[in-house]
Amino acid sequence: MFQRSLLLIFILYSLACSQEKKKIQTFGILNEVLDCQTLDGLKLKYGPKNVVDDTSWVIGDDTLRGSIIFPNSPKQAFVYFHDANIVDVTIKGESADWKTNSGLYLGMTLTEVQTINAKNFTLSGFNWSHGGSVVSWEGGKLTGDSTLSHLAVFSNVSNEHLGISDEAYKMISGEVELDVRHPDIQILNPKLDLISIIIPNIPSKSEGKKIGSRIQKSQVPN
Repeated sequence: MFQRSLLLIFILYSLACSQEKKKIQTFGILNEVLDCQTLDGLKLKYGPKNVVDDTSWVIGDDTLRGSIIFPNSPKQAFVYFHDANIVDVTIKGESADWKTNSGLYLGMTLTEVQTINAKNFTLSGFNWSHGGSVVSWEGGKLTGDSTLSHLAVFSNVSNEHLGISDEAYKMISGEVELDVRHPDIQILNPKLDLISIIIPNIPSKSEGKKIGSRIQKSQVPN
């Protein structure tokens, strides 16, 4: 009887260890998607069956067109091109099996991102289409340069705001910019639910003229 009890304890312990191992998330490196450079590069690295060539998706109030790798899986990522070259790779949701070279991953809390940035940063107010977006990294380690920049959005799921009043939440919502040291934002401590790493696009002279023309036409005449 004693031996059976020991055997049962051993089996239960082994199952617990096995389940614990399954909880450990293994990350791919998101920057390596950018390194593929082109659609052919994506297919070569990740396999043609894992790449949707040409499709569209909605992020916020924007509709983008490009490719998706590992669709409908924990490794799903959205890839955007400019002149056939990869310039943007995005992951979104509560979690994904990707991590950036800088250490960002979905589900990371705001205070954890503060630690990585090694500096406070500026966030847009919550509860609108661009709510919780990083407006500026304020010169921290996640600040972009001419080769790479980070876009990040923090989700406040269903606009829950336990720990602060409705009135306090209203004050940190909408089209305002807020320092992440704001005490109510620190109480919320929202999690990353969108990460993009982007190769900044420097417009050609002709593209610059087109952009300037569109801006000029959009201006209200005096």
